[in-house]
Amino acid sequence: MLISNENKQLVRVMEKRYYPRVATDLPASVANKEGISFNVRALDASCEGISIECNTIQRNLVTPGGSFISGGKPIELMISLDVPDDQGDIDKIQAMCHVAFSRRIANNRCKIGMRFIELGENGLSKLSRYIESSLDGAEYHHSC
Repeated sequence: MLISNENKQLVRVMEKRYYPRVATDLPASVANKEGISFNVRALDASCEGISIECNTIQRNLVTPGGSFISGGKPIELMISLDVPDDQGDIDKIQAMCHVAFSRRIANNRCKIGMRFIELGENGLSKLSRYIESSLDGAEYHHSC
């Protein structure tokens, strides 16, 4: 990953990720504890978490003004994600997540990053299979 330092120079830094992250474009839905839910697109996923793209109105419904802390604790969201399996069928993965970040990426687009705190039945194995198949033969050392 490249970042800009205080002298406006690009420097390479290592990501501190244990599990590989794969780019995705998958349908998903998120819901908060108050029952507000909406459809989104999953942008990337790993065995630790996922990021989604939504519009600013949706972002403000679940992370008001981009704030992902409420009462001193991370906001929790439920995500339901559709991932293709080896046979081309759809596996549904449901997970409870903590919001790790919320940022605007364009005028009316936001990205919300979430860490899994609880995956539904067989969710971890389904997600692991999807990630492995998405890596297209690249080495995958860290099983979920």
